[in-house]
Amino acid sequence: MTEFTRGQRWRRHAIEALIGGVIGAGFGFGMASFVGSTGFERWTIAELASLGIGFMLLFMGGFVLVMSGSEERWRRLVALRQPGGEPPDRDSMLAIRRQGVIIALTGPILAAPPVLAHLGLGDDGRAIGAAGVMVALAIQTWLNWRLYRTSDELVRQVTILAGAVCFWGAQLVLFIWATLAKLGLVADVDSWTLLTLVMAVYLVVSTWIGFRRGLGQL
Repeated sequence: MTEFTRGQRWRRHAIEALIGGVIGAGFGFGMASFVGSTGFERWTIAELASLGIGFMLLFMGGFVLVMSGSEERWRRLVALRQPGGEPPDRDSMLAIRRQGVIIALTGPILAAPPVLAHLGLGDDGRAIGAAGVMVALAIQTWLNWRLYRTSDELVRQVTILAGAVCFWGAQLVLFIWATLAKLGLVADVDSWTLLTLVMAVYLVVSTWIGFRRGLGQL
């Protein structure tokens, strides 16, 4: 396996940061232009947040797919991020690619509803857009199930634990907020705000649990 010196690793990290910054700036400019053209005051914070999260997921999924598309590129990435580590076998590579597709699909699924809502589409257009989102969601759900069935025990444990923590945590927060809103002590929130919050919490929790269980080396 290729070995990298500390200087080489730092140069690679700097290049990655530069590329990520350029792509992020381009997305930010594009998003600002689109939001401005549809009327910035019409967008909620949750809708803007879902756009940001959606782009982040699309970028992450695309990165995984590009790097795992070639075993040689993935070996170099492993050598760069995890010196002395062994590259995954073919079954693991297939799981990595499948996970990249899942992550990349999640981005558009999350970003599409607010975008479609602000395009000024008619009833037919909104129905077609909703059908497209549902199809993408069905594909992603099937891929998630396949990934879970074919993953090792560690990945299954992380998936179950992250889901359990998010379910009980979100349920607790939702109950507290709903109680306070019902009593008029806080403002009520819409369903999209709740969904965006749950998605953000799940990303943080699953990433933290994955790192704690040793799945975040790369």
